[in-house]
Amino acid sequence: FQHYYITNNLRIGKMQEGEVWAPDATHGFTKGTVVEIGSETLTVQTPDDAYIVAAYSKVFPTSTECLVDDNCMLLQLNEASLLDNIKCRFLIGKIYTYTANILTVVNPYRDLSALYTDALMNDYKGTSLGKLDPHTFAIADKAYTDMIYRGVSQSVIVSGESGAGKTETTKHVLKYLASVYGKSSANGIEDKLLQANPLLEAFGNAQTVRNNNSSRFGKFIEVNFNKAGEIVGGHINTYLLEKSRITHQNPSERSYHIFYRLLAGASQELRREIRLREIKEYKCLSEGRSGNMRDAEQFDEISDALRCIGVPDTEIHEIYKIVSGVMAFGNVEFIDSGDTRGGSKVSPESSDWIEIAATCLSLEGDDLRHSLTSRLMQTKNMKKGTTYMVPLKKKEALHNRDGLCKSLYTRLFNHIVKQVNQSLPLSDNSNCYIGVLDIAGFEYFETNSFEQLCINYCNEKLQQFFNSRVIREEQDLYKAENLGVNEIQFSDNQDCIELIERGFVLLDEEAKLPTSCEKHFTSLLHEQNRRHFRLQLPRKSKLSSYRSMLDEEGFIIRHYAGAVCYNTVGWLDRNSDTLHSSLEQLMLTSESDLVARLYSDIQDVKCNKKMVQDSVGGKFKKQLNTLLEKLQGTATSFIRCIKPNQHMAPAEFDGGKVLNQLISLGMVTALALMQAGFPSRIAFKDLYDMYSSNLPDKLKSLHPRMFCSALFRAIGMSPNDYKFGVTKIFFRPGKFAEVDLLMKSSSQHLIDMISRVEKWVLRQCWRRVQFAILAFNKWTKIARWRTGCIINIQKNYRMWSTRRNYLPRIEGVRAIKGSMSKITVMIEIASKIKYDRDAVNKEIDEMRQFLDGEMGQLKAGQVHTDLIQLKLGQIEDQVKRLLDRVKETQDSDKLRQIQEDMEAERLRQEEAERQRKLEEERQAEERRIKKELEEKRLRELEEQRKREEEERKRLEQERERLERERLEREEEERQEALRKEQEERDRMVALSISEDNQATLVKEEVLVPIEKDTKGGLDRNNIKDWKYSELRDCINTSCDVELLELARDEFHRRLKAYQAWKQKNLQRKKKEAAKPDLPLSSVPEAPVQSFRKEEDKPKHEHRLFKVPFVYPSYNNPSVRGWWYAHFYGKWIVRQLEIHPEKAPLCLIAGRDDLKMCELQLQETGLTKRKGSEITMKEFDDLWACCGGGTYVLREDQ
Repeated sequence: FQHYYITNNLRIGKMQEGEVWAPDATHGFTKGTVVEIGSETLTVQTPDDAYIVAAYSKVFPTSTECLVDDNCMLLQLNEASLLDNIKCRFLIGKIYTYTANILTVVNPYRDLSALYTDALMNDYKGTSLGKLDPHTFAIADKAYTDMIYRGVSQSVIVSGESGAGKTETTKHVLKYLASVYGKSSANGIEDKLLQANPLLEAFGNAQTVRNNNSSRFGKFIEVNFNKAGEIVGGHINTYLLEKSRITHQNPSERSYHIFYRLLAGASQELRREIRLREIKEYKCLSEGRSGNMRDAEQFDEISDALRCIGVPDTEIHEIYKIVSGVMAFGNVEFIDSGDTRGGSKVSPESSDWIEIAATCLSLEGDDLRHSLTSRLMQTKNMKKGTTYMVPLKKKEALHNRDGLCKSLYTRLFNHIVKQVNQSLPLSDNSNCYIGVLDIAGFEYFETNSFEQLCINYCNEKLQQFFNSRVIREEQDLYKAENLGVNEIQFSDNQDCIELIERGFVLLDEEAKLPTSCEKHFTSLLHEQNRRHFRLQLPRKSKLSSYRSMLDEEGFIIRHYAGAVCYNTVGWLDRNSDTLHSSLEQLMLTSESDLVARLYSDIQDVKCNKKMVQDSVGGKFKKQLNTLLEKLQGTATSFIRCIKPNQHMAPAEFDGGKVLNQLISLGMVTALALMQAGFPSRIAFKDLYDMYSSNLPDKLKSLHPRMFCSALFRAIGMSPNDYKFGVTKIFFRPGKFAEVDLLMKSSSQHLIDMISRVEKWVLRQCWRRVQFAILAFNKWTKIARWRTGCIINIQKNYRMWSTRRNYLPRIEGVRAIKGSMSKITVMIEIASKIKYDRDAVNKEIDEMRQFLDGEMGQLKAGQVHTDLIQLKLGQIEDQVKRLLDRVKETQDSDKLRQIQEDMEAERLRQEEAERQRKLEEERQAEERRIKKELEEKRLRELEEQRKREEEERKRLEQERERLERERLEREEEERQEALRKEQEERDRMVALSISEDNQATLVKEEVLVPIEKDTKGGLDRNNIKDWKYSELRDCINTSCDVELLELARDEFHRRLKAYQAWKQKNLQRKKKEAAKPDLPLSSVPEAPVQSFRKEEDKPKHEHRLFKVPFVYPSYNNPSVRGWWYAHFYGKWIVRQLEIHPEKAPLCLIAGRDDLKMCELQLQETGLTKRKGSEITMKEFDDLWACCGGGTYVLREDQ
C-alpha cells in the first residue's frame, strides 16, 4: 500500500497499478481497469465505459511483452496472454507461433508466397527448432532430423477446424521434404509425391460454406527414406470419402472440384467425345454454387498430374468419361410405370441423359434402364432357385441411381489413389518414414448428417491422441522419472468417443431388423443414454431451428469443440456400403476396361442377397484404429491450425472464436504443461552409445549418467536448462538447439565434444585432488583430536575396571594389615611378660608368618573373591585365640583393655557386616522397585501404544473421510468447470451456425458487459455483497459506529484478497533464477479480519510520522506540503496537514473522522518507510504552532 496516496478520501482509480484482461464474449478478452472488488468477483471497466463482472480466476494481469516466437516465453502465462500474442503476430503477418515443440498456424486467407520460397527452405535445412522464426519448415526439418539421428519413424499431425488451413499446411510440409531432401530427379518420386496432392484435391476436395478447398476425405501420406536420408518411396492411405456430396450439395457449396474443372477446362473435342453439357444443365451441380475463375486452368494441372503418376492418355480419357457419366446420372428421373406391378421407368425427359451415361460407361442403354428400375431376385427353399426381376418403385429407383453414382465415383477415387501408390514404389532399403496426416477438421453446419458424425468422431479420436501423447503420457513419464512436475488437469473425451461408437453399433443393429427405420434408432439411442452428459435432445439446442425438431429425428452430441445437432434422416442408407448385385454385374459387362476393372473385386454373389460388407461406420472405425496404432508407433509432431474468422476474410481476427479453438484443441493446457515440463529428452544409454565408439580408454569406464553430466558441464549448459531423470535427460522449452548439438553424429563433431569432455574431466579431477588434500589435512587434525579423546576414555575405563576387580582383595589386605597391627601390640605385651615369654613370642611369630602368607595369597590372587570374607573370619578367630593366650600372661588391667578393644573391633565389624547386608537388601529392594516400575512403564507404553493406534486409526479414517469429501468436492468443482466450459463452446458453435445461416440464437445469460448500477437499499447483514463504492460511501458518511466498523473490516479484507490475487499473477523474470518460482498455491489467502472487541484490543503505543506530498495542481513539482500523523495503537488520533498555499489543517479523531486517514497503521506502510517516524515532542511543538491546542487522549479512543 506504500504506492498509494494517503488523501482525505480513498479513490477507486488508485486501487490498482495497471490494466487487466477481462473475459469478453466477442474478443475473447478485453483490457480494462478494476473498479470493484467483490468477495468472489471483480468488476472491470473497459475503455468504452462498459463494466464486466468476472470471477477472480477469469481475470488476468496484462503484460508489456508481445510478439514472442514461443508462447512458453510469455511472462504472464495464461490464456489471455496466449490469445493476445497470437493475435498481435497474426495482424502483422506472422501466422506461425510455437508452444514448445507444437506449432500453431493461423490461416491468413491471403497469399503469403514470400514465406515459402526456395531460399527460405534452404535456411531452415539442418537448423534447430527455435533458431529461426516459427514455420512449418522447422517442424518438417525437426521430424527429418529426429528420424535420421534416432532411427524412429515420425508423424506430423495437422489438425484444426474445417477451413483452418490444414490442406495447405500439409502441402508445405511435403514440399519441404521433397525439395530439400529429395534427389531432384526428373519425374522422380519427389515430383510424383507433389503431383499427388492437386490430383487428390481435385477428386476429393470441395467448396463448403467455411472452406473453399475443404478435404472431404482423410489422408495419411508416408514419405519413405533410406539410411542415407534420401526419399526412396511413399504411400497414401485415404479415409472416408464423403459420398453424399456426389449426388447433392447444400446451398452455397459445391460438389467435388473435378466436375467443375472438367466442364470448364475440357477442349471442344473432349466435350464431344464424353458428351458434356453446360454446368447449369446438371441438376447435381446446380443445387450449389457454380464454378470459379481458376477451374479452367486447374483442369490442365489434373491431366499433367495423371500423366506424372504414369496414367496413359487412354485411361485419362476413360476417367473423364466416368466423371461425365456420374454427372449425367444426376439428371436421370423416374416416373411410375402405370402397370399393375407398381414399378417405375425412366422419364421421357431423361432419355438423353440415360443414353449419355450408358455411352460414357460403355453399356447398353436398355440394360442400364432395366437395372436401374428393377433388381434380380431368387426364390427360396429350392436347391438351385428360380431367378426373376422385381420392379422398383420410383423412390427405390432414385435410391438405386444415387447408389450407383456413389459406387462409381468412390471406386474411381480409390483407383486413382491406387495408381498414385503404384507410382511411389516402396524400396527394399527403406529404413523409416515421415507420415503427414491431413483429415477433415471438426465440422458443424445447419444440417449435419452421418458424414459429419464420422468426421467429428475422427477428430474426437485425434484429440484424445493429442491429450494422451502430449499431456497424459508426458505427465506419466515425468512421474516415472521423478521430475517433480505438478500435474495438469485436462478434459478427457473418452466418454464422447464411447457414446459415438455405441451409436455406430446401434445403427448396424437397426439395419439388420426386418422393418428398420431411423426414428427407432434415434429413440433407442436416447433411451439407452438418457443421463449421458454428452447427449442431449434437439429441443435443448441453443438454436431455435433445432428446437422444432422431434426427439426421434435427431440428437445433440457435446463434442470437445462444441455441441453439434445431427439429423438422422437417411442414416441407414448412408451407413450402407452396398450396391444391388444386378448393377454390379452390369458394370462387369462394360466394354470399358477401366469400368470393368473398378468392379473386378466382385465375386459370384447369390442373386437374392446383397454383398456382405462392413457398414460405413464400422469400416471407418477399423481404419481409424489402424491409423492410431500406426501413430502410436511413431514419434509425433503437432501442427494446430486456427481459423481466425468465419467469413474467410484476411486481417480479421475473431478473438472469441479463436480462444474457443485454442481451448478445445488443448493449447491452453499444453502451454501450462510445456512451460513447467520438459518437451525434449534423450536416454542416457542412447547418448552414451553415440559417443562410446570414439571414447578413449580412460573415459570408457564412466557410467553413462556420469558421462552425460560431464558432457553437459563441458559444453556449458546451465543446470536450470535440463534435469536428470531415472533413465533420461530432460530439457526445458527452447533448448532444441542444444539437443541437436548433442545428437550430431559426424565423426569430427563427436571427437570435438569428447575432447571438451576430457578437458572438463581433467579439470574436475584436479579440483577434486585439491579438495582431497585440504580435506585430508582437516580430517587428520580431527582424527588426532579424536584419538586423544579415545585414549583418555580408555584410560579412565581401565582404571575403573581394575579398581572394581581388585577392590575385594584390597579390602582383605587392609583387614590383614589391621590384624598385623594387633600382633605388634601382642609383641609389646609379651615383652612385659616375665614367665613363658619365649613360648608366647613363638606363637606370635607363627601368627605373623601365617598372616604374611595369607596376605601374599591375597595379593597373588590365589584366593577366590567369594572366600576372602571366610578367610578373614578364620584369621580373626586365630588372632582372638592368640589374644586369649596372651591374656593369661598379662595382668588383668591391660588384658581388660585389650578385650575392650577387641570387642569394639568385633562390634565394628559386625556393624560393618550389618551395614553391608542392609546395603544388599536396599539394592535388592531398589532392583525390585525398578523392575516393578519398568513393568508398569511397559504396561503404560503398551496401553499408550494401543490408544495411539486407535487414535491413529481414527485420525486415518477421519483423514480418509475428509480426503474423500475433498476429492468429491474437487470432482464436483471440476465437473462444474467442465460443464461451464462446454456450455461456452456450445454457445460459440451455435453462434457460428447462426451467423452463417441467419438462424435465431436462443436468448440466454451470457458473459457480456453490463452497465453499472446502484442499490436502493443496503442490507448490513449481507455486507459482503456490497460494492466497493457503497463501502466507501458508508465509511465516509455513516454515523453508525457499529456499521462503520463492519464496513472498514470488509474493506480491508477485500484489499487483502485483491493483493493476494495480484501476488498470484506476478511477472516471472525473463532469466530464470536458480530456484523455481513459487506455485500459485503457496500464496497465502487473505485472512478475514474479525470485528474489534473491547476485551482484545492490541497493545496501545504512540507512533508519529512525517510524510511529504505533492498536489497535481501545483505548477512547480518542487513545491510540496507535509502530512503528519499521530497513531495510538493501530488507528490515527491526530492528523496535521501543512499546505504551501493555505492555512494548516489540524484534525482530531472523534471530531473530524470523515476527513482523516481511515487506514490502519500496518496497512499504510509508514512503519517500513525510512526516516518518516518522528518524536512526540516534534509533533506537539508543530501542533501547537499550527493552532492545534492542547490535546488529551481519552480512554475510549
